[in-house]
Amino acid sequence: MVVAWSAGLGMRLLAASVLCLAVQLPASAAAADEPVLALRVAMVDRLTLMPDVARHKWNAGAAVADPPREEAVIAAAIAAGRDAGLGAEAVESAIRAQVDAARLVQAMLFDRWKGAGEGPFMEVPDLATVLRPRISAATAAVVDGLAGALPALAACAGASALREYPDALAGFEAAWDRAADGIIAAAGGPPPEACPRWAAVSALGWRRDAGVRLEEFRQERLSCHPC
Repeated sequence: MVVAWSAGLGMRLLAASVLCLAVQLPASAAAADEPVLALRVAMVDRLTLMPDVARHKWNAGAAVADPPREEAVIAAAIAAGRDAGLGAEAVESAIRAQVDAARLVQAMLFDRWKGAGEGPFMEVPDLATVLRPRISAATAAVVDGLAGALPALAACAGASALREYPDALAGFEAAWDRAADGIIAAAGGPPPEACPRWAAVSALGWRRDAGVRLEEFRQERLSCHPC
């Protein structure tokens, strides 16, 4: 059974996850840190689905780009954002960046597989019944995360924290740049050249091993429903 996700449901789950974090931050940092971390988790969750999407398309002989589907995803996100009090233009810009990043991940993999003469993949999740519901859920969480992180993303601390490359997307840094920069621009935040990636360290209390903290956050979110 596919669970119907809404923007509100996604945000409630992410908020519960934040409360279950094992890593304790200084009180002054937590208010800004948690929404950005929650947004990062949603973005990473969405992009890490793309290798399986690419495998499904590769096996089917389908093109990477699917404009009708992409526009439907953006339209649904705009509607969800409206319910969360977000402007249509900001949501469209933010989610279009996620779609662009997703397409870039898939295109990079296609190029790699073509060069290697890769054959069909085995045991790939179905796109329609498995992957798309997960993508929809992650997209709803990105919209919710954007609503919560807007104040933090307007400053270098939050923007730099979001731009830091996640370990889960090693090798796809260009895709992460597109995803993160699109979100920050939609939030009215500073461009990359305005602040270093780790301007967030002192202001938000982030450690240099943010990839570890991101994975801790994700694992806590998966395991702490009773919290």
